[in-house]
Amino acid sequence: MGLLKNRFLVNAFTNPEEALQSFKSNAESYCLVVSDIRMPALSGIQLARKVKEVNPNVKVVLMTSFEIRDSEFSTIFSSTSVDGFVQKPLGIKDLTNKILSIIGKTKRRIGEKEER
Repeated sequence: MGLLKNRFLVNAFTNPEEALQSFKSNAESYCLVVSDIRMPALSGIQLARKVKEVNPNVKVVLMTSFEIRDSEFSTIFSSTSVDGFVQKPLGIKDLTNKILSIIGKTKRRIGEKEER
């Protein structure tokens, strides 16, 4: 996975319910959740709500193949706090840059010291 090659610590799931269970069991160790909007059983929007209920400090980025602006999303889904969107297809470099722009410089990659 490209994010691992960029030294991000990644827990990858293909099942959103399994992802949520893993998140709930160790919510304080996560700083970011990246999810597709359209998934079976539990949508990315539903997952974002549940993640924020467990730990409101965790950032959430949703991926979609549709063009959507943050302001449009917040109007339609005002009860869901999402910190950003990325449009697919998306390269690893762009995803890495988006992640760093969301989590900032304090949460870095594996092998780097935290900046304060």
